[in-house]
Amino acid sequence: MPRYRMCVYSLVLCLFGGLAASAQQNPVTVTRQPIAVDRTFFTSLNSKPKHLAFNKLSSSTNAATQQQSPRVISLPSFTRSFTFGGQVFPFTMVGKDPARKQTTTIPTQYIPMSFFFDEFVDQNGNNIVIDTTVINDEIEDSPLFGDSQFATGFTQFEDAVMRAEFFPLFSKDRDNAGNDTYHVLLGRPKTLTPVTIEVPPGSSVVLQAPDGNFVAIIDINFIVSQLNTLVQTEPITVNAIPMFLTRNALYGDFVKQQPADCCIGGFHTAIETNQVGNNIFVQTFDFATSLDADIAEFAFGDPTIFADIFPLSHELGETLNDPFVNNATPSYQIPGAPAGACQNSLEVGDIIENLSNPTQPITLHGFTYHPQTLALLQWFEGKTPSDAINGDYSFPDRTVLTSPFMACPPPPPPPSK
Repeated sequence: MPRYRMCVYSLVLCLFGGLAASAQQNPVTVTRQPIAVDRTFFTSLNSKPKHLAFNKLSSSTNAATQQQSPRVISLPSFTRSFTFGGQVFPFTMVGKDPARKQTTTIPTQYIPMSFFFDEFVDQNGNNIVIDTTVINDEIEDSPLFGDSQFATGFTQFEDAVMRAEFFPLFSKDRDNAGNDTYHVLLGRPKTLTPVTIEVPPGSSVVLQAPDGNFVAIIDINFIVSQLNTLVQTEPITVNAIPMFLTRNALYGDFVKQQPADCCIGGFHTAIETNQVGNNIFVQTFDFATSLDADIAEFAFGDPTIFADIFPLSHELGETLNDPFVNNATPSYQIPGAPAGACQNSLEVGDIIENLSNPTQPITLHGFTYHPQTLALLQWFEGKTPSDAINGDYSFPDRTVLTSPFMACPPPPPPPSK
């Protein structure tokens, strides 16, 4: 598979500035073995699961996506709105309007990203490699693309969530008897060319868990630089959701070539890739990691956190509910976060990732997966009671969120003079 070593650029510069080549010779790399650590290493980094989202669209393109302009060439989408506190909040989601009771199938593209570490070698002097292709079948056979039983029917995970929040719009007699046709399905992934990223010294640390297996913490700025180029070189298409997946790697900011925090599990974004006449091509894509259970236990003290499809289910759910990363909501306190930690975006995974028991185990083909429970639209709407299926605010585990959002506390008054 191809191996890439790329320079660091800002996202916008790389996407529109083209690729750069360097004639400089690489300096001699001093190698070392992975660092043997215990759980306290991650505790010292205050390791918590977190995900990111980036809107890289111009103001005019943002407006065009929200107005459902035919000039925007991207995923099929619809726009609705809700009102809270006298303010109207429009939102755009993937698929056809649920009131039309139709099925949409979204193509998906899968790019496994493995790592080759220049700086870290095993006991025999061989460079450490973390191979993602070994989990290809596990990912492709998961409930993200195969059917399982949910309260909203026998279907895919993300579709089940969408059906839960739009239940009153499409269900006949609110009985979920299977006689409706509203679905937002993900096509089976088309695997594109796998890549191996060459990680230069100073951009990562490779750790050895007590059981002997390896996990890497990689500079998030470095990995974004790799994605900048992959978006240009892989044959991804704007009518599909490309999924860039890594294995047994976590991400954070680096200071003086050492991790300053942890742990980012992925992000989703939307970028303008081309303009032909009046048409604007907008590419969405997801980036996520996948941890083996023993590595999840090592990093978080819980074998389910960021395990298998946890981060990917988070990002796909947010792509379907906020494809262009511009769905604004009332400002809310993030559950489980310190007072004053607030957001005002329709990010359905962020709300739950740090609460107790954030996953919903699903066994399929003999493997137990751990997709993340997601918040429903009704939670962001502040709607009481919820008109989602069974009055839920979260799905599939309805016990995670049992009431709508709490408004963000107002900022403290300035000190008196």
